Amino acid sequence: MKTRILFILAISILSLTSCSSGKYVNYLKNNTEVVKMKDSLQFNSLDEDFYKNKLFLVGEVHEVETSPRIDFALFNQLNEKIKIDVYLAEMDITQGYYLQEYIKGSNELELKNILKKWPVYIGSISKQYRNKWKNMRTYYAQLPETSKFKLVGIDRIVDFELTQKLLKEKLPKKYHREIPNTKDSLIFWSKNKLNAILEKEKTQLDKNTFNLLENIEYNISNYGKTRSRDKFMYQNFKRLYAQNEWGNKNIYAGFGFSHTLQAYNYTFAGRIKKDTTLPYANKMVSLNTMYVDSKLTVDSRALPKFMQDKGKAFTKFNYSQDSRLFMYIKGIADYKKVTVPNTISLLKLDAEGSPYLNSTRGTKVKNLIPIWDAYDIIDGTSTTDYAQYILFVRNADWIQPDLK
Repeated sequence: MKTRILFILAISILSLTSCSSGKYVNYLKNNTEVVKMKDSLQFNSLDEDFYKNKLFLVGEVHEVETSPRIDFALFNQLNEKIKIDVYLAEMDITQGYYLQEYIKGSNELELKNILKKWPVYIGSISKQYRNKWKNMRTYYAQLPETSKFKLVGIDRIVDFELTQKLLKEKLPKKYHREIPNTKDSLIFWSKNKLNAILEKEKTQLDKNTFNLLENIEYNISNYGKTRSRDKFMYQNFKRLYAQNEWGNKNIYAGFGFSHTLQAYNYTFAGRIKKDTTLPYANKMVSLNTMYVDSKLTVDSRALPKFMQDKGKAFTKFNYSQDSRLFMYIKGIADYKKVTVPNTISLLKLDAEGSPYLNSTRGTKVKNLIPIWDAYDIIDGTSTTDYAQYILFVRNADWIQPDLK
C-alpha cells in the first residue's frame, strides 16, 4: 500500500514538471533585462510606451527580503523620469497621513508607532521595510519642490487609536472630550455625530483639513459595510480621484501582488481597469514579482504545525515558485532559462508578437499541497491580462524581523 502511495505521489510530481519552450525562450531573450543583485536597481529596458501610463502597480510578496528594495528603486526611477504625483500605500488613511508627515521630516511619531498595526504584518516589524521608509524620507528631503510627491493610504482602517489621535489634532478643541477611545464607540460616534460636526465647522476649517476629516468620517462610517480590502481600496481611490482631480496625475502603488492582478473583477487593479468612469483601461501597468530559490519569514501561526520552527514566533521558509509540491507555475522554466542566480530580472510580456498575448503560460499555478494562495485562470484570458511585466527574483534572502 505504501509503495502504491509513493508511486502515485511520484507520478503526480512528475506531472507538474514543465520543460522550457523554445518559442517562449526565444521571445524572452529579446525582452528580458537581467540585473545582478549586488548592483543598484535600475531597469534601462523600460521604453517610452511604459512611461506613458498613468497608474503604475508593483505587486510583491511582502515577506521576501527584496520586496521593499524593488519598491523603493522602481518608485525612484519613475519619479526621476516622469515625476510621480501620488504614492498609494497599502495602509489606512491615518497611517498614510502620519507616514507622509514622517517622510516630510516630522519626528512627532516614531516610525514603529506609525506601522505597528499595518496590515502588512511582516512590514510592521522588519528592518527592511523600516529602512525603505527611512530611505524614502532621505530621498524626499533632497527633492526639489517640483518633484515632491504625496503619500496616501487607501486601505481599510486598522489603527483606531491612531485615528482618534488624528481627529483630536484636526477637530476644534471643544469636540475633543466627546471623541471616543474605543473602536466600536468611535464607529458609532462617527456615524451619528462627525458628519454634523463637519457641516457646522466647514467654514472654519481650511480645505485640506476639511477633506482629510471628511475622508476619515467616510472610512470610519463605512468600516462595517465593506469588508473586502480590495473593494474598500477601490472605493477610496475613486473618492480621492474625484476629490483631488487625479485625472492627469502620475500614480504609483507598491502593493501585495494579488491586489495588482488586472484580469479579475474583485481585485483592486481589476476593479479600476473595468471602471469606465476612470481613464485607466489602457493607461495602467502591472509589474508582478515572482521568486525562485528564495526565502521569506512567515508568522508561524500561518503554517501547519509540522512546518513551524518549534517555539518560535516566525518560521524561516524556502519560497520558490517552481516547487512541485507547494507552488508550480507552468512555464517558469522559460523564465529561468533566460536569467541567472542572484539576480532581479525584468521580463516584458506584452511586446509586439509576444506568445504571452495568446496563452496563459507563465501564470497558471499547480500544486499538490495548497499552502500558498493560487488564483484560478479565467477562461478566455491570457498572461498579459493579469500583468504586463514580471520582476523575476532569484535567490532572495530572509527578511529579518526587528522585534524591539
